[in-house]
Amino acid sequence: MKIINFGSLNIDNVHQVDNFVEPGQTVFAKNFQIFPGGKGLNQSIAAAQAGAEVLHAGCIGNDGQFLLDLLRQAGADTSRIQKIDQPNGHAVIEINHAGQNRIIVYGGTNQMLTEEYIDSVLDLSKPEDIVLLQNETNLIDYIIRKAHEWGLKTAFNPSPMPKNLQSLPLEYIDYFMVNEIEAAQLAGVPESSDFDFTLQKLAQLYPHAAIIMTLGSHGVLFFQGGRKLQHPIFKVSVQDTTAAGDTFSGYFLAALCRGAGPSIALKEASAASAIAVSRMGAASSIPAYAEVTEFLSQN
Repeated sequence: MKIINFGSLNIDNVHQVDNFVEPGQTVFAKNFQIFPGGKGLNQSIAAAQAGAEVLHAGCIGNDGQFLLDLLRQAGADTSRIQKIDQPNGHAVIEINHAGQNRIIVYGGTNQMLTEEYIDSVLDLSKPEDIVLLQNETNLIDYIIRKAHEWGLKTAFNPSPMPKNLQSLPLEYIDYFMVNEIEAAQLAGVPESSDFDFTLQKLAQLYPHAAIIMTLGSHGVLFFQGGRKLQHPIFKVSVQDTTAAGDTFSGYFLAALCRGAGPSIALKEASAASAIAVSRMGAASSIPAYAEVTEFLSQN
């Protein structure tokens, strides 16, 4: 069983400034750094680090080779990633003196998937494989329908939340990987709703799906077919939460691929996420599986 991740591959251009740029103003940045980004990249690295067989599908541009190298180093199969003679998907990020940010995202090659390319990737699938999706690439609806036609299971992390949510064939999703805000939006209830109420609404809308809801300091919930599981967070010194959700998603699905049940998957994914937030960075903070087992032996 493998994970086929149609995932974003992004370049984050981070500028540190004293204050945000005002209209018509030019300012000097105090610092500039380039980081690998994209939820797809992070989730593939997490799943591969957890020991899963991962086939990453997506597109990179002229400036995206280092993203490909990172995936390979983590153990993901990059043989189907397309190189396109266009700028890579990227973000221009301002971070001010208070730590607040402003972000401009250019989809670039992340928005250049074609139906023919998607079909060619799915030709490599087997019935037990899991297709993993986020909402940072194009043709999400097509991928969901095709994965269903092929008899594959689909895991969807709807982030950022789609504007065309109701037009997607969500009845074909097997695993919803959501935080509490995304879960409420998906269920059509107020974001302040009780977690259990949100779960009940989601279960009514998608009775065949498993709902995996991360709740920040409240841990994580799993619900499917009337079965509810909950796992608390591991207490660590938090340094950077950027890759927490992506690490959780990758590790959770990797555990399922290994044949583990949802209870073990929740525990391992929670531990991996805890390690990730105790470090700075996104992709660079994702732990190897040996680190997770060592962490669990001590906690």
